[in-house]
Parts: sequence; C-alpha cells; structure tokens
Amino acid sequence: MNSKTIARNTAWYGLESLIGFVSSLVTSIAIARALGPTKMAYIIYVTWLTGIVSSLGSVGIPTTTRKYMAEFLGGGDAATARYIYLRTFFLQTAIGAIATLGAVIWVFHDAPLEYRTAALLLVLGILPAMSNFISAQANVAAETLSANLPGSLASTATYFVLTLLSVTLHWGVNGIAFAMFAMKWADYLVRLIPTMRRILAWDNGDAHPPADLRDRMMSFAGQSVMSMLLMLVVWDRSELFLLKHLSTDIRQLSFYSVAFNLAERLLLFPTIFGAAAGASIYAQFGRDRSKLPALTAASARYIAMISLPIHIIFVPLAAPVLLTFYGNQYVGALLVSSVAPLLCLPKAFLGPIQSLYESVDRQKYFIYTTVFASFVDIGVAWLLIPAHGALGACIGSGAAQFTAVGLMWAIGIRQYKIPLPWSFIFKITAISAISSVAAYTLASRLSPFLALIAGSAAATAVFFLLAYIFKVLEPEDRDRFKVIINACPAALASPMNFLLDCFTQRPATNRTTAV
Repeated sequence: MNSKTIARNTAWYGLESLIGFVSSLVTSIAIARALGPTKMAYIIYVTWLTGIVSSLGSVGIPTTTRKYMAEFLGGGDAATARYIYLRTFFLQTAIGAIATLGAVIWVFHDAPLEYRTAALLLVLGILPAMSNFISAQANVAAETLSANLPGSLASTATYFVLTLLSVTLHWGVNGIAFAMFAMKWADYLVRLIPTMRRILAWDNGDAHPPADLRDRMMSFAGQSVMSMLLMLVVWDRSELFLLKHLSTDIRQLSFYSVAFNLAERLLLFPTIFGAAAGASIYAQFGRDRSKLPALTAASARYIAMISLPIHIIFVPLAAPVLLTFYGNQYVGALLVSSVAPLLCLPKAFLGPIQSLYESVDRQKYFIYTTVFASFVDIGVAWLLIPAHGALGACIGSGAAQFTAVGLMWAIGIRQYKIPLPWSFIFKITAISAISSVAAYTLASRLSPFLALIAGSAAATAVFFLLAYIFKVLEPEDRDRFKVIINACPAALASPMNFLLDCFTQRPATNRTTAV
C-alpha cells in the first residue's frame, strides 16, 4: 500500500515541482542577466527577509495541521481532521495579517527610497503565502498531493509571464517584485477554494476531538516554531545577513545566492520523493507505527539513489553551467558554484528523519542538533566571510548542514533502530565519484558550452555502465519500480522493465520492508 501511495504522490508532486523548477530556472537566469549582480543583491536581501517571515509561517500551525490531520485521517476520523483544518486556517490567516502589517511598517521606515515600491510589493505577499501553507499541508495530510498542482500551475504561469514582461520591457526591480506579488496571490486563491470546498464536504458528524488534542497541538506547534527559528540559521541561507554586514562587496550576496540556487535546484528530485514519502510517514503513524523505522530507511535509500549521483557529478559541471547561462558577469561565483553541490547535499536527507521525529512527537532531537549546527554555521561563516566572501558563507552553511543531518540520523538510528543500507550508499557514492572524474576530464579541456554537453554525456555513460556492472538495484527495488512502470503505456513498459532487470541483482534476498 505504501509503495503505491508514495509512487502516486511522487508523480503528482514531481509534476508540480518540475514545472516550478523549469519556470524558476528560466526566470532566475533572465533576472540575473537583466539586473546584474549589484542591482540584484538588494532584491535578494529583501526577498530573503520576507521569506524568513513566510518561512516562520510555514511551520508551527501548518506543520501541526499536517501532522494531526494525517494522524486522524489515517485513523479514519475525518470529522476531527475537518475541525483541525478550519481552526488552524483562520488562526494562521490572522497571524499572517499581523505579520504583513509589521513588514509594511518596516519598509516605510528602513527601505531605501529607490527600492521602496519593490520592497512594499514583496512584503504584501506575506499574507497569502502564510495562509496558503494551511491548505497545502492539509492536502499533504490527506495524501492527495495532486490537489496542490492547480495552484502551483497558476502561480508558476503568472510569475513566468510577468517576469519575462518585466525583463523585456525593462520594468526593473519594481516589475520583478510585482511578478512575485502576483504569483503568491494566484497560488493562494487557486489552491484555497477547491481545498476548502472539499474539506467542508467531509462528514462533520459529531466531531469530538480528544481532550488532550489542544495541548498536544500547542506543544507540537511550539516545538515547530522553535525548530524553524533554528532552521533559518542552518537551512535558509542566514549567511546572507552576515555577507551584507561583513563583506565590503555587495556583489557577494548575488554570487552566493546564484551559486547556492544552482546547487539547491539539484534537490528537486530528492525533495519530490521526500515529500511523498513524508506524507506516508505521517499517515503510517496512525496506521501502524512499528513500521516507521523501515519506511524511513527505505526513503533514505531512494533519496541516496537519486541525490548522490546528481550532486557529485554536478561538481565539475557547475562552472560550465554558470558561465553558459548566467554569463561572465558572474565569474566571481565560479568557485562557490563548484563546491556548493557537495555542501548542500545533506539537505536531501533531511526530509525522512524530520518527518519521523515529527510523527512520533520527538522534535526535541531535531531542535538539539540544529542548535548545535547553528553555532557551527555562524562561527565558520563569521570567521571566513571577511576574507573569502561568498565562499566563506557557503562553507559555513555546508558545515552546519553536515553537522545537523549527521547528528539527526545518528540519533534516529540509535533510538529507533533505523536499518540504513550502508553498503548501497557506499556503492552509489563510489560509482558517482568515478563518473564525476570522467566528466571533469572532458570538461576541463573545452569551452563552457561544449564542456557542459560532453561532461554530462561522459558522466551519464560511465555511471550507467558501472551501475550495470555492479548491479546497484536489489529485487525489492525492482518490485517497487514496477509499480510505476506498470502504470505506463505498454510500449514504454517493456523496454523500461528490460532496463530495470539490467541493473538488478540476480540472487533473491529475504529482506523485508515496510514500503
């Protein structure tokens, strides 16, 4: 059951994320080329500040909504899930209105005059962004990620069209800010209406929430907010604040942001799978919590299968990508872009272990490890930024991510006996490293565009050859992938099954799994 659900939700969330990925990639390149690193730096900073406020709104109440709606829906109690959604939605909207008002006051008090209109448009997007999280997480809780697709499509189309108009017609920073403003409101309205209608149609019955539900939700929300405050330091590029105040070159904000944005786009596929698996982890707590460790381990296995090759192979390709798409005005970000793929790799493995802690109400482990990692982040970045700028910020972020994720998994393995597939992780890492060397061998001798094409082709060929030789997949992997393949047209299913068999080990195993 979990395999089919995860596969279905992976497909829907994948489509949503892929559309957003392509759109944001095109628009970010267009904006970077049109504004240049100096003008773009302030927009990046204001967007980051407003993003912090919205990010705080993405946890606490929204994560509480997701966790407890999933728990009661998993237990067959739709009436209580409906009750939770309505209460949390109106509370979140009120908080979002207060946050937006405070941000507007800040703009009129502190924003430079030439950027005031743009900054005002950006902060007015806080309210729809915060309220939108409730509906989005309610759909995740119901394991119907397809319901989030229309809003994402509408917002993506809105942002894409308005951004290209802004660049083409030279509307400058105000045009880019309006595109972001319109995107958030389009997403909010298109997602809210059908979600609200669907949940209101659930049988209300005689909803009698458990007596301790409010206290549990308050405790969970408080821990979530604390977690998010810490995540802002470790995961949300807090180094931008230090860069602005410790570096004398404002362009370093753009160099750091462009390099890290490129690297974090590599998280698209592990994020897709992690979100789908996370939804099932929450629901599994309501069905049979004894299977949570095995489900978490299986999630990590497939994230490793996806993320390790992508991040490791991209290291020698990052510089050609940057020069090809962003141009020579971002040559100062070359070194940062080359190390960023490895330094943001730990984030790919955050989702399953965080979902496990949230599902069992043990966010304290997440908080403890992130507190420690935040000191690592600030200390390393503070030490390195004055001399090394964006590179120092990138190293600080990477050190914190390795620290936080490593400690989280170490605690999870010890406390919940998570059976991670270490031999598989080592095998896929070694194959990816060899493929990366092959890419570098060609890329280092060619112009940026040719280096990108030839390096990618060489790495892909070497990776699949080694995957075939060493048979990276196991029989249970083949069975899971067949869930997806069997849903494809017959003309595609046959060759895909053949390829799947090529990479699968022959000897049968007796290992059991919860997926």
